[in-house]
Amino acid sequence: MRAPNLLAPPNKTLRYIIISLTFVLYMWVFSRFHSSYGTVITSLALFPVILGSWYFGVAGGIITTIISIVTDVASMLVLRHPLSELTEGAGYIIGSALLFFVAFIVGRMATVLREHNDAILRLEKLEKTHQEYATFLEFLNQITGTALRSDDLESTLRILVNQIAELFKADDCFFARWDEANAMTIPMVAFGSFRDSYPQMRFEPGEMTLTSSILKEGRPLVIAEIKNSPYMDPKFASRFTNQSMLGIPLIAQNQNLGSLILGYNESRSFDPAEISRAELVAEQIALVLLKSQLLEEAQKKLVELTTLHDVALASIQADNEDQLIERATEIIGRNLFSDNFGILLLDGNAGVLHAHPSYRFISSNELRAMDVPLGQGVTGQVAETGRPIRTGNVNQLENYIKVDETISSELCVPIKIRGRVLGVINAESVKRDAFTGEDEQLLTTLASQLATAIEQMRKSQTERQWLDQLAHSNNLIYALAHITTHIEKALTPDEIFQTLEEELNKIQLTCVIALYHRDRRIFTINRASMEPKVLERMEAGIGFPLVQHVIPMDKLNSIWGETENLRDPAVIVRPENEIQVLFDHIQTEGIREILQGIGVTSAIKPLRLPLVFEDNLLGILWVWGSGISPSDLPIMSIFAKQIGTSLERARLFQEVQSLALTDPLTGMHNRRSLFELGKIEFSRASRFHRPFCCLMLDLDHFKQINDTHGHQTGDMVLQEFAKRCKDSVREIDLVGRYGGEEFVILLPETEFETAIKVAERIRQAIC
Repeated sequence: MRAPNLLAPPNKTLRYIIISLTFVLYMWVFSRFHSSYGTVITSLALFPVILGSWYFGVAGGIITTIISIVTDVASMLVLRHPLSELTEGAGYIIGSALLFFVAFIVGRMATVLREHNDAILRLEKLEKTHQEYATFLEFLNQITGTALRSDDLESTLRILVNQIAELFKADDCFFARWDEANAMTIPMVAFGSFRDSYPQMRFEPGEMTLTSSILKEGRPLVIAEIKNSPYMDPKFASRFTNQSMLGIPLIAQNQNLGSLILGYNESRSFDPAEISRAELVAEQIALVLLKSQLLEEAQKKLVELTTLHDVALASIQADNEDQLIERATEIIGRNLFSDNFGILLLDGNAGVLHAHPSYRFISSNELRAMDVPLGQGVTGQVAETGRPIRTGNVNQLENYIKVDETISSELCVPIKIRGRVLGVINAESVKRDAFTGEDEQLLTTLASQLATAIEQMRKSQTERQWLDQLAHSNNLIYALAHITTHIEKALTPDEIFQTLEEELNKIQLTCVIALYHRDRRIFTINRASMEPKVLERMEAGIGFPLVQHVIPMDKLNSIWGETENLRDPAVIVRPENEIQVLFDHIQTEGIREILQGIGVTSAIKPLRLPLVFEDNLLGILWVWGSGISPSDLPIMSIFAKQIGTSLERARLFQEVQSLALTDPLTGMHNRRSLFELGKIEFSRASRFHRPFCCLMLDLDHFKQINDTHGHQTGDMVLQEFAKRCKDSVREIDLVGRYGGEEFVILLPETEFETAIKVAERIRQAIC
């Protein structure tokens, strides 16, 4: 309960006025009634003395007492009464002494009451802060959970901006993506008065927007007055009606993803706690955005697999070469390349590339592809050299043959088989730098499929062989797509590996998976999908357990040498050499027995598939069996990339889950996690009548550390405090941050006496 307002008068001026009026009243009474009552009237000085003590403490009361005595003397002199009237008797002196005593007692009591009132106010403020932070975290978890359950990026972002604006009581909230390649801001969604207009805004590459400035600084930016901000071009600032803004960068895994901007119609400042909470929200959004991008990548891979499947199916169903090329052009153009796309076939005798009638132009129906001599233009060079060409700006090419004025970039790959060029696949785009290395690899794979199909149709004697291969590829793609669907449902790496092992076994494929530890530069074998007896025989041959076996990076580099890249998929032509290097001290006969035991023969070659995500090596998948052949390497490599994407998605999911239950500063359990785990442990101890103790720890004078050395030092103190607490208890004990500098340690299976010893051990570790 709050102390009365009388303990804290509105201001000092009012206090002085009250005391002054009391003195004036006292002086009037003294001068008016002194003649009648004598020095007894001086006892009324008690009232101003009490007020002075109450309002200004002991010192104020003593000063008021002194002033009252001086006032008495001055009044006696003004009224021409002898001062002996005050000093003759002991009454006035005793009364004055009592005034000093009253001043001390009342002043001290008022000080104690004010300190008590201030302490209550501070406690209420601290409790309110804790409640607000807990509410904030709960709301943040709700936002994150809602966003993670949404599969559509735009709807996810719209949910986020609406709820974040509500969370921070902002008038407007904006989200913009960042195009790193073109250094350009891309407005996405907004909340508030710019809900409809903001997504329609367009910015050019290199223009200074608030998003570009935020990402350049790499920290939150507070814009107190947007019209005069140095972080935004004035022509863009004039579009917004907000007075103040707070911009937060969205960065995940060192990738600049975009920015979150809060807009306020009135000028305002932002305290560090508010900025810190906004940063925490931005971290969550960045992870959600990264998850959405991973889903987009997964969908892209699925489209690629579907395209491979459809082209393979068209190769089987087509009755002739023209029908095959027409269907392939429609399938590839529809799924992968939306601008100009088509196939040109080589007339070797004439040395000319003829565009197939199905070659399409998006910008105009009147345009037609022309015949191109060997060596001329991009397509002619590809046909002549047999090597792909990818250019981001066709205007920089000297010998470029311009047919469509709107085209900016081009990708052309040869359709060749066994070193012989049959034609080219050509894709063009109106965008600059529209094609990537992955596009080139995929188109090369598709060109290879087409070359195979064309060769089949041109050489009837090998038709059955190639039809069988395409049928096999079709089945394999279906099977891999089915496996991919199951893998995408897995939420942890172990679930992914378990699903992969089970599904590959269903299609008669055996696999061994090794995970890469980048910091130690080693691989650890994690799974081996062999029958238990087969695995036992192999382990007997190599002399140690296969699973959890560690392979240094240098060993694998010695296998590949300089001719192969670690991240390139490959067919293992000589598996005995790889076995010899990976597992030392095995005789040649032993290697042959091992290979024969696991099903690797001269007709079955293992594939070595790197598991990568955005050029980051995650592990290696060795796979073999009667269900695949060396020609399946391109399809299997795409499948391996999908596994890599799923592994990264699972890691991010676990990271998001961990953030919801972990204190971001200390890495310990947060308050929510403590309550959930504490309920479980307490219930278990109560149900089985087992001992259970709880320690609550608090750092003394922690506010002084923050005030003297700054909050960064305070954070370091909290981190070290948490570490020492963790190091001082058992593995099963739970250490968590309750709030501020308060920590809680849950000690299951611990008696009271033992808990006291643990507490003392922690105290000694801290002190």
